[in-house]
Amino acid sequence: MFRLLTLLLLAAVATGADAGDLYVYPAEGQSDQQLADDRFECHQWAVRESGFDPSLVTEAPPRIVRVPVPENEAEGAREKGIITGAIAGGILGATDDHAGRGAALGAAIGALIGSEIEKQGERKAVAAAEAEAEQLRNARSEIALLRSHYRRALTACLEGRGYTVR
Repeated sequence: MFRLLTLLLLAAVATGADAGDLYVYPAEGQSDQQLADDRFECHQWAVRESGFDPSLVTEAPPRIVRVPVPENEAEGAREKGIITGAIAGGILGATDDHAGRGAALGAAIGALIGSEIEKQGERKAVAAAEAEAEQLRNARSEIALLRSHYRRALTACLEGRGYTVR
């Protein structure tokens, strides 16, 4: 039973998320069973040495990932600024019978302020999306580096046991 589990784990390591097309040749006439045992033991050693177990990583091949841009929480600030500015300008202008002029000036100032608030919200949303995309890239780079360390450790172990590894 233990041999069957060993072979099944070895098969999982040799397929799927392994160290990448690793070809192992028995340079000293080792049997298939010896190769299976050595490959399994070297896999365990490489996991301990590298801190990475490729059989636990289920990673799809690189693909284009669309990172959604978060909603701009300041959307509509320009319109709100126009309305608020017009009301404030109309009230202030009414004290000296220039309510129309005050409302127009207030609306213009409100539009400028509201537009800037909207732009800041949009910049914040885009920055958040870019940060998320960067995190995805970093995670993939980290996995690639760990996989490389694992492969080097596995290769060293197998070569130390008399195999040629390509």
